[in-house]
Amino acid sequence: MPKQKIGQSLPATSDIKSDFITIASHQLRTPIAGIRWSLDTLLDGKADKLSTKQYELVTAAYASNNFLVKAVNDLLRAARLEERGVSLTPRPTDLKALVTDVIKRNRTFIAANNCAVTLQLPPRVPKAYVDPLHVKPIIEGIIDNAIKYSRGDGRIKVSLRTAGNRYLVIAISDRGIGIPADQQRSVFSRFFRGRNAMKTQTEGLGLDLYIAKRVIEASGGKITFRSAERNGSTFYLSLPLQKPVAGGSPPAAPPVARAVATGDALKQEQEFVNITVHELKAPLGATKWSLEMLKNQTVGPLNRQQFELIDHVYRGNERLLMLVKDLLDLAKLHSGRFDVSPKPISIEPIIRDVVTSFQPEAAKKEITLTVSLPASLPRVGIDSIRIAQAITNIVSNAMKYTPARGTITVTVERRTGRALAAQNRRIPTAALAHTKNQHGYLVVSVTDTGIGISKAEQQKLFTRFFRGKGVLKSNTEGTGLGLYITKTIVELHGGDIWFTSRPGGGSAFFVSLPVV
Repeated sequence: MPKQKIGQSLPATSDIKSDFITIASHQLRTPIAGIRWSLDTLLDGKADKLSTKQYELVTAAYASNNFLVKAVNDLLRAARLEERGVSLTPRPTDLKALVTDVIKRNRTFIAANNCAVTLQLPPRVPKAYVDPLHVKPIIEGIIDNAIKYSRGDGRIKVSLRTAGNRYLVIAISDRGIGIPADQQRSVFSRFFRGRNAMKTQTEGLGLDLYIAKRVIEASGGKITFRSAERNGSTFYLSLPLQKPVAGGSPPAAPPVARAVATGDALKQEQEFVNITVHELKAPLGATKWSLEMLKNQTVGPLNRQQFELIDHVYRGNERLLMLVKDLLDLAKLHSGRFDVSPKPISIEPIIRDVVTSFQPEAAKKEITLTVSLPASLPRVGIDSIRIAQAITNIVSNAMKYTPARGTITVTVERRTGRALAAQNRRIPTAALAHTKNQHGYLVVSVTDTGIGISKAEQQKLFTRFFRGKGVLKSNTEGTGLGLYITKTIVELHGGDIWFTSRPGGGSAFFVSLPVV
């Protein structure tokens, strides 16, 4: 059977970026914070002392968590810039003390990267009129980049000087990899990373300089640079010495005006999705390996409290991987690379595998999870991996939203195309487009006794990032992408998905797949 590619109308690339920023900055923060608490407890020895190897693995997980915290904070800052512009509260600020503090706080990171930072300060440094809460992370970010990309020669110089009576200039110089000449015009764009920087396998989202330019210009200053590939870079932050002439704070910079990307620009914008997902996924994958070593106790025994903390971190890491996986699928959808490779196979083992994988969770929640299949079923033309993903998404939702002592039932039955067409007249959510297959269809149903879905929310159920009010109040984790992706998978197979539901009375989801 031939591959089926996505061909539906999709949102503009700029909307994809906005979606990514929203989901990554908001949905990822809670599990990341939970992981940090458990790692802190382990490293502080509050759950008893770890062996040397255990300590190394937990430290590696902590470093990955640090990166994720910064990545999510950068995404959130970028989201705020684009949605609301830059809002500042400037005041006379001692940048000499601020820069000195930044370098002091990063001494361990500087030493770990075999770098040396030289600070050159004039005897008297006037105060700059800036918002220190916004300027400090900018200085930290540029120094951080200088350290990361100075692997060949770790000599970094930071200096302060005045430029007339208008600006205080902070210069940050390194002798690192530099920026390719043909890419320098893109340095301050969102998600920019030089090709040579990506080859070094250094983590980063490419948001530091984009945020820096927006904030510094909103402050009444400017940021410039000089760079040569393999010969280092110098960034100049010119910050105002006085408040604007008209008095008061500088006007907030307006939200970013989005331009329609075409040609090579569109291709470049689409690539940002893959880069971002990769940068989020890489540390999670490394952490998963470390945690499995610890959980299996191959590097030493754990006491009960240590095991529970490691297990908490592991489960949090798995949730983050799931969120990033949804983002990756969304990226493929929007770049036209999401496809399926159907083959004539039996759906029975797929159904049983999915249900079996949820039995431990069902037992823990005291939910009765059952599967009912006919004695024999015809083969269907499906991509087993994608259909397993779709059914897993539906069963996972049923598990999340069904209370203790509830029931979830998975069934499969054969129906004719005519019988399915009749659903369009009887069920408001059944806008079935595929009813012409002469061999008929297998219909997989997942019925639960959960919280149900209100009529007002039923129309939005298969849209991106939609999560009902009841779901949000329950603090149940999720991206709001599962059903959107599931619908795409099913339709690529020549099938349909629909449902029935009532608030407080549970839901039933149906998936039709063509018989071959």
